[in-house]
This record gives sequence, structure tokens and C-alpha cells, in this order.
Amino acid sequence: MKKLLKSLGLILVCASFVACGTKASNTSELKDGLTAKDVVQKVEEKAPMQMPMEFDEELAKDIAKLELDNVEDYAITKAAIINSADIAAVVKAKDGKVEAVKATLQEMLDTEKNNAYLPDQKEKVENAVLKEKGNYVILLINEDVKTAEAAVDECFK
Repeated sequence: MKKLLKSLGLILVCASFVACGTKASNTSELKDGLTAKDVVQKVEEKAPMQMPMEFDEELAKDIAKLELDNVEDYAITKAAIINSADIAAVVKAKDGKVEAVKATLQEMLDTEKNNAYLPDQKEKVENAVLKEKGNYVILLINEDVKTAEAAVDECFK
């Protein structure tokens, strides 16, 4: 009888751990219907940047050095004036290409670090956020980077 109760207790404990483990929310995919462009627009709405300029395919390749063969979806907006380092970039990498995309955005961040000559811009760049969420790589340089990051997080499940 004791063995039966121990076994039953062990099964219940294991089942509760499994049940809790499957309830974890998937925060690596965008909410239904949202695109990278929607996320960047949400960032601009919550944490405005100076004179935002949306990157088209040509600018994404030339300025961001983004290899579009590694990318499923992207949106990059950068301040169009030289005295602002503001950037909001959300890039969905193809499977197996996350590290390559992250390295590209790291290079973009490093370039901004090297080009930042104004004290307030240096501080912005030093506080930049570069992170992964599943196949998404996000780069945020903004005076209110915490609000920008929260805007991104709101767009994910």
C-alpha cells in the first residue's frame, strides 16, 4: 500500500511539473497579423526619434549591410540627421541565420559607437539594446530605450 501511495504521489508531482512547463508563453513570435514594420512603427509612436527615415531595400543593403538572403522580414528606421544616433531595427532572420543577422546589427551598432561624437549621442549608443527573440533580432538606439524596448515587447506573444 505504501509503495502504491508513493508511486501515485510521484506521478502527481511529475504531472504537475509537466503541466506547468507547457504553460510557458511563447515570446519569440509576433502577435497575429503584425510585421516587423508594425513593431518599428509602435516604437516610433511610443519613443519618438528625430526625423525618422525608413530604410528601403537599397539602404538596408548599403547602410545596414543587411544580407537580404538571410532575412524573412525587416524594418529599419534611422534618424535622418547627423547629430542623432536613433535607430529602431527589427529583423526576422531565416532559420539558422539569426547569428549572421545579429552580427550585422552589431556592426551597425559599432559604427554608431564610432560615429557618436556628441555626449548625449554617446550615452544613447552606450545604452543601446541588441537582443534576440526567437528568429527576430532587435536593435534599439533611443533616448528612451526602455520605452522603446517595452513597445517591442508589447508586439510579441
